[in-house]
Amino acid sequence: MGADEAIVASQGARDIARKFSEGLDVRMISSSVFEAIIKRYRDQNRRHSSEVLNEVWKKTSISRTTLKARVDSAKAEIANGIDFVALNRWIDDAADLLKLMLEREREPGPITRAMYLCCALVAIGADFLGKNHSLEDSAVRGQFFRQGMVFGDSDPEASANYMNFAESVVTDYLDSSGSAAAQIRSGFEKGAETLPIQGFVDFFARPNAGSELFKAAIALEEACHTLNLKFPAGLESVEAKTIIGLVSDYAGLKRMDTLGTREDGDTKRGDPNVQKQGRLI
Repeated sequence: MGADEAIVASQGARDIARKFSEGLDVRMISSSVFEAIIKRYRDQNRRHSSEVLNEVWKKTSISRTTLKARVDSAKAEIANGIDFVALNRWIDDAADLLKLMLEREREPGPITRAMYLCCALVAIGADFLGKNHSLEDSAVRGQFFRQGMVFGDSDPEASANYMNFAESVVTDYLDSSGSAAAQIRSGFEKGAETLPIQGFVDFFARPNAGSELFKAAIALEEACHTLNLKFPAGLESVEAKTIIGLVSDYAGLKRMDTLGTREDGDTKRGDPNVQKQGRLI
């Protein structure tokens, strides 16, 4: 995973475990420090545990699977290494869940929580990917993110290789004149320009994007686990709402619907049980 450091925290660490960890250059947190950390961050009155949410997600069916399986699959991308493939996957997941939230939940529920978690992954993934470009200007950062989000790889040679391969296949087997290959390149470039990712690119390229993304990730993860669950309109974090707004744009949804306040009425989105959303906060 490319971690900078490995740390083991245990309430019952033995001396033999400490010697073993030292041999592997792994830090071992003492039981007293571990307990102090747990005491500082544990607040059972405000937060559900992951185990509780997993049980709720396990009982929620979406398509031919469960919400838990969908969330587990999204989390598994972290173990594979955070890259643009993972980031694009999380954006797609967040967009799908945002749509489902509007269609199926009259009150904020398990789908809302899962959507918040995927949005948190989007924020922390973009922050991680942009860390080596934090001191570059916005144009360079923007090109980096656009390249990665379109092709799943930030290396400019990757896109050139894809296009060259496609053109050579068409020229060799379909149209040796090169006319068809030129049309394919032109069509691809136009298609890439219309992809609904520019909002993400612009935000990720901002000079202070790292700080905003990190704040958004924390707020969205907290929104996922909180006992006092709210729809996006009720979130206090501006950064969290920004990520949800970008996901909304990507999904082709109106921000008035996703970030507005819920009122009585029909949203006319195909489900008469979903309430209407009003003005923006």
